Amino acid sequence: MTILRIVFLASFIGGLLLAVFAMLHGVEHARRNRSKAPSPFFNLPAIAAFAVGFGAAGYPLVSRTRLPSWAILLIAIGSGALAISGMITLLARWALRGAGHPAAETDEIQGQLAVVTQEIAPSSTGEIAYEHLGRQLRIPARALSERRLSVGAEVVIDRIENGIGFVEEWSIVEQRL
Repeated sequence: MTILRIVFLASFIGGLLLAVFAMLHGVEHARRNRSKAPSPFFNLPAIAAFAVGFGAAGYPLVSRTRLPSWAILLIAIGSGALAISGMITLLARWALRGAGHPAAETDEIQGQLAVVTQEIAPSSTGEIAYEHLGRQLRIPARALSERRLSVGAEVVIDRIENGIGFVEEWSIVEQRL
């Protein structure tokens, strides 16, 4: 039983360390093949959640009860599985809540390179095209400067207000860099 105590304690501490590592470095850092999307079930936070749940349930059971080892292992594995499902559910709800939020999308688009598809005159609205999350998008746009922006000109999106993108010429932005 002392071996099981060590296993559960090491699992709990290791899970906490993995969770902190994932929090500080992100999930992408630990992935070898970054061309594929990460698995929602087999990733660093999921392993950390299982280890913490496994250790947190198993250690008190092995040190405070007289249950047989197989029962303790079964309960600890079930607790680890519940910890994974809770973590995945929590993160999925959090991600869905932020996905449709216009402020989050606007922050991601700021600084995005785009191309003028309809001429933008100094006092009128034209149109730009850009790629976001693998989709080609077109939105109305206005220039920040008083210059006319012709079709095909490369621009940088400064912000989007009320569905209209405010853009600046790439050559001007490039000079500032």
